[in-house]
Amino acid sequence: MTAPASFAIDDAHAVVTGMLGGPGRTETVALGAGLGRIAARDVAATGDQPRFAAAAMDGWAICRGDDGGQEGGGTSFRVIGESRAGHAFQGELQAGEAVHVSTGAMMPGGADALVRREQGRQLGTVLSIGECVSGRDIRPRGCDFRQGDRLLAAGKRIDHFDIARLAASGTAQVEVRARPRVALLATGDELVVPGAMAHAAANYDALSPALCARLGQVGAAVLDLGIAGDDDAAIAARLRRADAEILVVIGGASGGRHDRVRAALGGLGLSVLVPSVRMRPGKPFWFGRLGDDRFVMGLPGNPVAALAAAELFLVPALLALQGLGAAISWTDCPELGDPAGEAGCERLRFARLADNAGAGRRIELLGGSDSAALAPLLGANALVRLGSAANGGLAQFLRLAGFA
Repeated sequence: MTAPASFAIDDAHAVVTGMLGGPGRTETVALGAGLGRIAARDVAATGDQPRFAAAAMDGWAICRGDDGGQEGGGTSFRVIGESRAGHAFQGELQAGEAVHVSTGAMMPGGADALVRREQGRQLGTVLSIGECVSGRDIRPRGCDFRQGDRLLAAGKRIDHFDIARLAASGTAQVEVRARPRVALLATGDELVVPGAMAHAAANYDALSPALCARLGQVGAAVLDLGIAGDDDAAIAARLRRADAEILVVIGGASGGRHDRVRAALGGLGLSVLVPSVRMRPGKPFWFGRLGDDRFVMGLPGNPVAALAAAELFLVPALLALQGLGAAISWTDCPELGDPAGEAGCERLRFARLADNAGAGRRIELLGGSDSAALAPLLGANALVRLGSAANGGLAQFLRLAGFA
């Protein structure tokens, strides 16, 4: 069967994510290096936390013996030692005995209550107590979590709270999904890197820095290959030995006589799987595979078009490789109506979603007729498709991964 000359958005998404498959490699990293990474498997507590019954306040641990069930004050105790953090009292209390305890210290054996510092008075070795409530201000062993409790679920993005729990359990390393390796190459004789001297007909490369940041945000390890001119040999040379699972090429995708990327990769065994997508902006997006099984995504040189295509195809692929799932969750937004668009081609707009003081979600379309303008996209956190063929012409929005 001959592949279609152009794909619908959903069909192109299915091809890209289907070819790239599910979760990729895993690796074990030091716990502190796990921040922001995706847990590869469940992690259980290796022990109880706290590891022992501990004082929650400074004061005295006491043993009331047969009077242990009676609350109140007026009783005197003999202070026989101290239990402080890291230095437990060696021994066991008998009825009428007490030891001074500091916050976090191990409660001594035989203790049945804790007297807060402000509720006791010690003269020499004699402690007189006021109010004392059994069990108050004592942290029982395992009250936070018990050995075997699940502290981290597979597929969760690790945050600093997870790191705290794992560290408290004694865990020093964690197995995570390896970062997908992406090589990024910008093409075009007109491009110069930001900060360089630009000639009169030049444009600064805005997409490479933006995509490096965005792809890193969703967990990729990005290799920036710089800028190649509109030259077949230069383009092929930059990509030939790039150590990456996915090659991303910016520009040279529209089919003009100076758009050389696909021709340049013909010598590397390029097989085009998605030649273009019926959407604007972003129609020139393409997807293929090289002879060595590395995948290639071609992004338009138009900044807004490239960023939209990246959200629809590249970001989901990277999430899938980390075990997060590649499905795109579109939500209907009938308030945008059904504006007339180009026949057979969905229109895309970046948008800002906000809760309107409890009155429901408000969607503000950003940008306009100039699809290369970046300034109007300030605050964008969603992508809207207008006149979605997949949903009977109803407008839909997609919240961008990693944005509130």
